[in-house]
Amino acid sequence: MRFGAAALLLLLPLLGACSAARTPAATVSPAAGDVSTVEASGTPAPDLTDAPSTPPAGEVLTLDQAAHFPDGLSIQVDRIAAATAPAGVLGAEGTDGEVVVADVVITNSTATAYDATKLVIHGYYRDTVGAVMLSDTDGTFGVGFAGAVPAGEQRKAHVGFAIPREDAGNVTIAVDPSDGQHNAVQFRGTAVGK
Repeated sequence: MRFGAAALLLLLPLLGACSAARTPAATVSPAAGDVSTVEASGTPAPDLTDAPSTPPAGEVLTLDQAAHFPDGLSIQVDRIAAATAPAGVLGAEGTDGEVVVADVVITNSTATAYDATKLVIHGYYRDTVGAVMLSDTDGTFGVGFAGAVPAGEQRKAHVGFAIPREDAGNVTIAVDPSDGQHNAVQFRGTAVGK
């Protein structure tokens, strides 16, 4: 019996070590959601609410800029603010409820629908410290986009990250379309209400 328990204790770290990572030029101009995960067949979808362990990638923009791609797609961060997590929100336990919330907006000015389900959004503070993404049962916070953005339309994903209030002055929202056509971008600046 002790041998079986010891073997189980040795195997648990190996069983929990599986994770998935995603790796994929925008022009810059001043800028004026549902939950979804995608999984490859036979591969479990990563838990996108975990804090990212790799630093953000892509061109660095400010929070008041938008990334405009040559095909007509644009991505921007809208309404970013430091706040206190409402009751029922998971993920902010390590920051005593201190969070940063934001809206990530995709505008599709292309001629065809854009599949936004592969897009990955991560939050960081102090440039490279990964933040836990918030979740809740009410669907207030999402981890990305649930479907396509029709041609000529715009969609918004409301996201939140566990970021200490003292670090809300140096926040990065990293957005990776993960589609092989659009490069990752970072939006960096101060969350309002800091």
